[in-house]
Amino acid sequence: MKKISKSIKICIALGILFGLILLFIKLRLQLSEEETMRIYIFSSIAVLLISVIINLSYNLFYGRRINTLTPLLGEAKYDEYLEKITAIRDKVKSRHLRAIAELNRTAALTGKKEYATAVEILKELEPRVKKMPSVEMVRRLNLCLNYFYLKDYEEAETLYQDSEALFGKYKENAFYKKNFTLLDLFMDLCCYGKKEGVAERIQEARKLCPEKQFQEDFAYLEEILEEGKENLQEDTKSDV
Repeated sequence: MKKISKSIKICIALGILFGLILLFIKLRLQLSEEETMRIYIFSSIAVLLISVIINLSYNLFYGRRINTLTPLLGEAKYDEYLEKITAIRDKVKSRHLRAIAELNRTAALTGKKEYATAVEILKELEPRVKKMPSVEMVRRLNLCLNYFYLKDYEEAETLYQDSEALFGKYKENAFYKKNFTLLDLFMDLCCYGKKEGVAERIQEARKLCPEKQFQEDFAYLEEILEEGKENLQEDTKSDV
């Protein structure tokens, strides 16, 4: 509420200032009402266009800065990524950019195995990003993965099923395809118990996702798969 109140005050102050300037121009140049109205309309349009251009340029500049940090995640340089993305989050004024920066921080926290912290942040972000489909999709995807790392498979499955319609719109997107490949492996192995053929799928995924970040994820999946095989062998021995 404080931010909204401050924005309204700024708009009112600028409106009053604009009106005073226009009044001064009218009196100084002895303009008619029609001429004054024409100046008002053209100047309002100019101010609006300039504001839009500045806002778009601002968002584009910082959006690119955020994107340039992505390779650090692929190289598993999580501390360096966290330091830089946090600096951007603390600097930008746009609530949209702050939400995206905060969302991206959770990817590094996941890499550092701080899953509970990542989950807490991702939950808090929901009201801020739920009206932005692509951002909400990434939030849900990251939340699903963190549930898997916490071995909270019930929550992961519930969220995945609730998000299938949203996920379906982005699964074939080249930028997110690797993440969905990983997520689907988790789903099949941990929730649906599909162990047959999973080892081969993991090896295939390793070739498609050479980044260190993903290689660590696949190694974890292989550990889960191996644990499942060992448990099955123990159960078989006990039955004998």
